[in-house]
Amino acid sequence: MISADEALRIVLDSIKPLAHERISIRDALGRVLAEEIYSNRDIPGFDNSAMDGYAVRATDLAGASENHPRRLQITETIAAGAMPTRALSAGYAARIMTGAPIPEGADAIVPVENTRTTAEGVEFRAAPAVAEFVRPRGEDLRHGQLVMGPGRRLSPADIGMLASVNRSVVEVWRRPRVALVATGDELVDIDQVPTGAQVINSSAYALAAGVIEAGGEAAILPIVPDDPDLIRERLLEASAYDAIFTTGGVSVGDFDHVKGIMDEVGMKTLFHGVAQRPGRPFKYGSLGRCAVFGLPGNPVSTVVCFYLYARPALLKMGGHHQLSLPRVTARCAVDMRLAPGLTLFSRVNLQRRGAEYFATPAGAQGSNILSSLSRAEGLLIGPASKARLSAGDQADVLLLAPAGWDIDEVGFEELRRLHSA
Repeated sequence: MISADEALRIVLDSIKPLAHERISIRDALGRVLAEEIYSNRDIPGFDNSAMDGYAVRATDLAGASENHPRRLQITETIAAGAMPTRALSAGYAARIMTGAPIPEGADAIVPVENTRTTAEGVEFRAAPAVAEFVRPRGEDLRHGQLVMGPGRRLSPADIGMLASVNRSVVEVWRRPRVALVATGDELVDIDQVPTGAQVINSSAYALAAGVIEAGGEAAILPIVPDDPDLIRERLLEASAYDAIFTTGGVSVGDFDHVKGIMDEVGMKTLFHGVAQRPGRPFKYGSLGRCAVFGLPGNPVSTVVCFYLYARPALLKMGGHHQLSLPRVTARCAVDMRLAPGLTLFSRVNLQRRGAEYFATPAGAQGSNILSSLSRAEGLLIGPASKARLSAGDQADVLLLAPAGWDIDEVGFEELRRLHSA
């Protein structure tokens, strides 16, 4: 068996980003940009007003105040979307709306609330500074400026920026397409009430959600019973996808047919078995151009292996730069038994005390106990070299954060709020 670190290295070394495709920005939210975007002009393209008010020459209102107002004559009203019709001369002002171009000669804006209209004209009750409430040309972007580059996961604000520089179509990395193949006579689908020794195929839905959250497209294929011929047929069908996630059939049981059939259909195995718990039987390789993740059958083992190996692989396929789960260092709040010789990934919750985090088990740690993984905020990494961690000992914790999030930027408390929402 290889270590968990070595397994991740092998997986990521074998994965290449997928091809690019051009799509409408209407469909680009959450996609990963694959090109550099430059501004095609200055934005804004003209000096404009940041307020509803009056465009003035600041020197005309020097010394103006509530007790000593100054009066100016109004030349015109400039609406947003309209151009001024004349330059501003000494002693004159132009009524102006937010976003409207500033007339030649004006160098400041006085908000309407600092004025009063009288029969003789408009009184100005404040002396503006030069450039006050003026949005200068190019304040947002300059012509030729880099707006965003490859690897950026596009947000709603990014879509707005693309529209502002006339980019209706952009180049992005293609989404990875993943076939989910669940095997086992005991499995029934979500709409069927299990009887006798049957169990619901919950892993397929957890994996599908994980694939979508990592930016991929998931296809849950029909459950395959423990029949070698049917398993072979399903694997060959699934090889048309970018990745295959199988669940079950990779351990040492009499009915664990998947691992052998993977070899029969031509899978190139890169490793089988990782010195970790849960997820020890994990098998990984490739079938043609398709990455194959032979995940264990127990639901926690399945999902943990997804977080550790499949998720980073999908993110790399999709052009992401940040591949791994964010991590923090935490102290154990209680004594924790480990698994000597195996890296143990314990489901924990975190509490902040001052400047430190403290980790507490999220519940029972059996590989069949999915509820404790659902409650967990992270996976504490128990080193293979130790038999236990005592209360107060430090360990790294992988945070179960959404793809694309940087815990240093987001903050753990915000992540926790989203997790519990």
